[in-house]
Amino acid sequence: MMSLLFGLLGLLKYQDSTGYELAKMFEDSLNNFWHAGSSQIYRELNRMEEKGWVTSRSVVQDKRPNKRVYSITGEGLSALQEWLTEAPPPFENQHEPLLMRVFFGADAPEVTLELLKTIRDMCLVDLEELPKKAIPSINRYASALPEGKKHQLYWEMTLNYGIAQIRLTAEWAQQCIEKIEKELRT
Repeated sequence: MMSLLFGLLGLLKYQDSTGYELAKMFEDSLNNFWHAGSSQIYRELNRMEEKGWVTSRSVVQDKRPNKRVYSITGEGLSALQEWLTEAPPPFENQHEPLLMRVFFGADAPEVTLELLKTIRDMCLVDLEELPKKAIPSINRYASALPEGKKHQLYWEMTLNYGIAQIRLTAEWAQQCIEKIEKELRT
């Protein structure tokens, strides 16, 4: 099943939230390894409500539009628990457009070289910025959410995976740059 659904259920297990709050929490946490736009989040919330995994209620606000607050149901908790305990999928090869371009890069080595330099530089920026952004978010959620401290270690482990992946990509890009530059000199 779609992991996005279960990511949202997991976030709702922490606390009842609006779609906007879920999108913000997703951006501050799961976005380190799983991207989802607001429209996807709202679409999945509707699907989960149809399945009976979440309920929603309208909250009237003064001087602001009403908001819809979502809560996980017992059926949603069961679905989340079942998903967490089922056999994990194989660590699949991701569809990566960058690698497709590099694979065929011999037909445009200068363009491939510039692409790799851009990727390396983006990774280096991310390596500097991601911890500055993510660690305060993790600490904030760990303090604000019930049982947040219990979950903090696991959130940090996924952040560390993202950082390691970015570091590896930067190193790989640099190695490729050096090989192409050497090839272009000969």
